[in-house]
Amino acid sequence: MIVYEYPFNELVRSMLRLEYLFARFNHFLRSDDPELHHNAVATLFDLGDIGSRGDIKSLLLKEFERQKYTLNGLKSSQKVDQEALSQTLAEIDSASVKINQSVGRPNAVISESEWLNAIRTRLNIPGGTSPIDLPSYHAWKNSPTSQRRELLENFVTPLLPWHEACQVFLKLLRQSGEAKEVVAHQGSFQQAPSGKVYQLMRIAVEDDSIYSEISANKYLLSIRFLKADRDKKAQLINVDVPFRLTLCQL
Repeated sequence: MIVYEYPFNELVRSMLRLEYLFARFNHFLRSDDPELHHNAVATLFDLGDIGSRGDIKSLLLKEFERQKYTLNGLKSSQKVDQEALSQTLAEIDSASVKINQSVGRPNAVISESEWLNAIRTRLNIPGGTSPIDLPSYHAWKNSPTSQRRELLENFVTPLLPWHEACQVFLKLLRQSGEAKEVVAHQGSFQQAPSGKVYQLMRIAVEDDSIYSEISANKYLLSIRFLKADRDKKAQLINVDVPFRLTLCQL
């Protein structure tokens, strides 16, 4: 089963990107390989760029407030697991407080490091981070693993509130939708949103040799399944494709 996701707004798009980047960073960080630690350094810059966006911080805090208001209205409902509700509200509060307390620019430790800036300016140059260009970086990559990992952890620590926040936000969002079994006839599927405002579309398909191409607006959701040939050129699918569709709306 392979899952594809499509965001309907900038906040969800940014949270999905953060989730992806933190997963990559942590994967590289756990390794002892200095070349994978190089990948972790490169990922740090992307994490810092998203985490420093004030507009995303404002949107996220407003969304958390809206979710808390909605969930607080369920405290008197006997149909709701009150213990789970209290835990969810506590998670939202914790994430909100930590994001709110990240004053200034959470990527300041990254952007103000001369060492990192020297690396960043040379990443787009073919071979620009080679030993002949950045001897100090070469020395670091040959230092003990524990020292490399400690430095990476120091750089990412100010951004960790964003990791917690995107995990809480995306968990709630994904849980808000109900999966339905549908079929893309001859590889295509369309559905009208029926006036509802969704934040996330999830598509789960058993066949991992195909992939989905998605477009959506307030009038129409459109999904088309394709398959890559041996040269990775997209090929239309002309057979029915069963899949699981989840439309998430908090």
